[in-house]
This record gives sequence, C-alpha cells and structure tokens, in this order.
Amino acid sequence: MKKSLKRVISLILCVAMLVSVVALSGSAVTPADSDSTRITTCNGECGNCPVIVLPGINHSPTYLRDEETNEIVLDSSGNEIGGTLLILNLDGVIKALPKVVLSLLSTLAFQDNVLLDEAAYEVAKAAFQFQKCDEKGNYIENLETLRWNYPISEFDTDAHKESADLGYDIDWVYRMVPMKPLVDVIGEDHTYFFTFNLVGDPMQSAKELDEYIQLVKAQTGHDKVNLLPVSLGGTILTAYLEQFGHKDLNAIVNAVACLDGTDLLADFFAREWNLSDEYFYHEFISDIFVESNGTGTLGYLINMLIRIIPRSGVDALLSGAMSGILETMMLNCPQFWAMLPSYRYDAIAKKYLTDQPELKAKTDAFQQARLNLKDNILAAVADGVRVNSISGSNLNFGEEMYTYFGIVASSKKYNTDGIINLSSTTLGAKGAAGDANLGENYKAAGTYCNNPEHNHVSKDNMVDVSTAILPENTWIFLDQYHEVGDNDVVLNLAKALLLEEIDDVHSDPENYPQFNSRVTTKYVRRWRLADAYEVDRTNLTEAQITALDKAIADGEAVVHATVAPTQEEVDAVDRALMEILHEIGYPGYENIEEEEDKAGPIFEKILGGLSWLFVKVLGGKGYGDFILGLIGGIL
Repeated sequence: MKKSLKRVISLILCVAMLVSVVALSGSAVTPADSDSTRITTCNGECGNCPVIVLPGINHSPTYLRDEETNEIVLDSSGNEIGGTLLILNLDGVIKALPKVVLSLLSTLAFQDNVLLDEAAYEVAKAAFQFQKCDEKGNYIENLETLRWNYPISEFDTDAHKESADLGYDIDWVYRMVPMKPLVDVIGEDHTYFFTFNLVGDPMQSAKELDEYIQLVKAQTGHDKVNLLPVSLGGTILTAYLEQFGHKDLNAIVNAVACLDGTDLLADFFAREWNLSDEYFYHEFISDIFVESNGTGTLGYLINMLIRIIPRSGVDALLSGAMSGILETMMLNCPQFWAMLPSYRYDAIAKKYLTDQPELKAKTDAFQQARLNLKDNILAAVADGVRVNSISGSNLNFGEEMYTYFGIVASSKKYNTDGIINLSSTTLGAKGAAGDANLGENYKAAGTYCNNPEHNHVSKDNMVDVSTAILPENTWIFLDQYHEVGDNDVVLNLAKALLLEEIDDVHSDPENYPQFNSRVTTKYVRRWRLADAYEVDRTNLTEAQITALDKAIADGEAVVHATVAPTQEEVDAVDRALMEILHEIGYPGYENIEEEEDKAGPIFEKILGGLSWLFVKVLGGKGYGDFILGLIGGIL
C-alpha cells in the first residue's frame, strides 16, 4: 500500500467522526450567572442526592463572542457562529472553494495532482479556524460554552426563559441523555447538566466542575452529589478525581465512559490504517450509505465515480484536508489528547509534542491523572463512594452504527462498543476481539476478583469482567453499540444504581444481571407511547380503547424492562402501537405500510457487482491511471 494513502485516509476518518454527530445551532446564547440561592426545599434531607450529568462529545453548546460587545458573532448570512460540536467557518470555506475547484479541474485535465493538497489544506484550515488552539493548548478565539448554573427544573421558567427560547429546554436535555425515569424520582430540581468546551483542557474543566459541585450543594442543601459521566464525560471525571478527590461524592455511575481513551483516535493520530483497495474503493463508502439509509446503491455509484480523479489527486486532496483539520483543531487541543489510551500516549506525544513544552505539560498532567485513575477510584470506594460502570461490548470499531470507523488499524483488534474499547469503559475487563472468543477452556483471569463462586465470564465466552477494577460493579450489555440511550434497559439500570436500589451484580441478578443484551427501544419510548398518551378518547369505541390500553401497557413493559427483551418482541410492541394509532386516525399514522421497492435491491446488486468488478480490474487506480498504464505497456 502506498505510504501517501495511509496518510490521506485519516481525513475520511476525521470527517466521518466529527460530521456524523454534528448538530449546529442557530440560536443566540445568554450565559447563565452563578447563583448559590437555595432552589430546593428538601434541605438535603430528601434521601436523593442531586445528580450532575457529565455529558458526551455533542452536548455542550459553545459560541464565538465579540470581545468588545460580548455579543455572539454572526456570519454573512446572519446566523450565530456556534454549535454543540463543530463551529464551522462557512464563510471561510466558501471563500477558499474556488481554488479547490480550479485545482480539481486541472488535476482532471492533466490526470495528475495539481496543487489539490494545498487547496484542500486551506479549505480545512478555514473551516475549523474558530476552534483552533495554539501551541500552548489554548483556544485562540473568544469561545464561550453555555453553562446552566441551575437545575433542569429552571430551564422553562420565566427566570430562565432564554434557555427554552434558544432550543435548550428540558426536552433537549432528555434527548441528549434520556434519564426521565430517574428524574421522575429525584426531581428535576435535583438534576444538573454540566458542560465543557470540546477544545478546552480537561484539567481546567475539572476545576470548573468542582466549582459547579459547590454550587449544586449550596442550591440543594445536600453535602454530596452523584455524578453520571457519559462517554467523553469520563475524561472530566478522571481529571476531577485526580485534583479534588472524592469528598463531595456519594456515587458515580459511568455510562460507556471514556476512562482510558480509545484506540480508534490513537490510530487516527498515529495514522495507522486497516485498508485494501477493495475496502477503500468498494466497501467503505457503500457501508456508510447502508448504515444511513439502508442501501449501498449510491455508495457503489460513488465508488465508481471517484475513479475519475487520478490516484495522485485523491491522495493529495485527502492529505491536504487531513493536515488542515489536524493542525487547526486537534493536535494542539488537550481534550483530544485526553481521548488517547494511556498505553499509547507516550509514543504519540513523542511524535508531536517534543517542541511544545507548555502543551505537553497539560497533556502530561492528564496522562498522570489517567494513570492514577484506578487508585483514585479504589480510594473513593474504600471511603464509601458507590462506583458502577455500564458498558457495551462485542463490536469492532466500524461495526453496526459506526461503519466508517472500520478503516482504523485497530478495527478488529479490540472488543469495543464501536467507539470506545471495552477495557476503557470498564477499566480493565478483558474481551475477545473480532469473531473469536476467549477460548474453549478459558478460565476467569481474576485480577481483581479471585472468588471462585463469582463467575464474571459472559455465557458467550466473549467477556471476562473479573479483570476489571470493580468486577462486582461492572455491567455489560453484549453486542451493545455506544449510543446506550437507545436501550431503556440500560437507563433503568442506571436509575437503580443511582437510587441505590441495588448494590452490585449480586443484589438482584434475576432482574439486574451482570450480562444483559442490546435492544433498541427508543422508538417505543420517544414516539409511540408519547403519541398514544395524547390520544383523545372521546369518540373511540370500547374495542379501540381496550386495544389502545393493551398496546400502551405492552409499551410500558418494554421501556420499564430491566432484562432486555428480544428485538423481535420490541418490534411487535412498536407495530401494535402503530396499528392502533393508525386505526383511530391519529395524525402521522395515516400510512404505516412501507411500499416495497422491487427495483431498488436489483439496482443495488448490479451497481455492487460493477463496483467489485472495477476493483478487480483497476485495483486502486483511477480510470486515467489505468488507461495511461495500458498505453505505456503497449508502447
């Protein structure tokens, strides 16, 4: 494989990783002021500690503000510059695009790269300039992350009406982290949502979290809080425990938390790829389209169309764009470095940070926090802090919802939830990778659990939790992808742990087994039941009311389950709710039958076959490369 392709393909991963979860907002933001005024009336005596969510990568609205007026900066179209993940400079992209177009046309004409790398670099650099960090690890622009210094109960009140006006209301919180079953018990006035800047420093974010915890304690009257780190929020927990210990904590429930990075991002930094011509020109793009719309037809067509560009042009285009993204947004950002596994940090830091001592001091500080995390957690547990971790397992990078990540070298080397290694979200559980298992005669390794009566190996022989730091408090959902909010069984487990209804995996194994299963129930919860509750029963027949009640009861049983039903059972409940809503004429259910597309599958097979044939004939070459090669061979 050509060295240049190994370099350039990293752009695809970066764009896919970031753009796939982007959610830009067009609303202005008014920062919340700090307020230690008592909000609750329980005086800290209600028995339910307040919960602070440390959210994932796409949950912290951040905006560019004018340094003089403090107003949000507008782009040329009058839209506020900001978002919950990427803050794109669209004006800069548009300005730089003509050079790309000219370079691309010249490349097509000469069938060789004509400055495409430089043009792509400029576009990428312009696109991400608002989130650029300097060599000291500080973001350059005047970015401000919206922080709600009050519980979610205040989101829709007159005092904080701007939150709802801007689109950040309670419904938004529940979409980001579906935790309403828990909130229904502890109260919205005991539920807080901490935010942090994606291009910030996790050690600094942890200092802000400590201030936030003191605020929550003052507002609620409680002397301790519960933390719910979700995904990237695990890095903030790591930094917090290192700097502030656990004196203010009652419980921690990690939900697929990034506690020791992910090899996926490490491969990106190291530019290590699992790639072949067949994968790049046949499977990669088509798999992404299968995931997004159920068919790879368009992906196969794109596979054949991109061969119009000579290979040198493809390499240059992607290489330049990749360099622009890395140099502008990622390589100088401490938070991105916090997503690397501790065991790969030194080698990658040596590659990039030898001449940046101030940035390296920040990344080294987090690395030390990560190396101390096990001891910090064990110390917390010894002092009575309840710590539990919920993880997904048995997927490769790029499997299920994340097909574009199959391109990393580590794709089939680790047991993951598709995004983060199982060993990271569990702090040490051992999992078989790829299609293998732990072995026919495998016995629990028992690093942290040597009790022979406690079997911490999954029935499918894929996961051994006995090697995790807290094997009695680590819960695995087999075949579960990273978005655990799609699975209500996960949410119900988190609720039981935060409410102290169960202590560990031995408390109630029949209802809360250590090994559970993947299932997608969000459609029943978010849409079908919500619509069924809104039905006006005035003109319904007795039979319709009976059918509706039955469908609702079955739906509630699904979303309140603590042991995962099969997906077929959930789909049947979903279908029953749709059918009764259709029968009674509820809006949106007029046509619940999908029309069969007879031509689509045939067309997909034809294009798929052509795409595969082109790989066999052309390999990794563009059409021009192939033709010129033939001519050269003849001459």
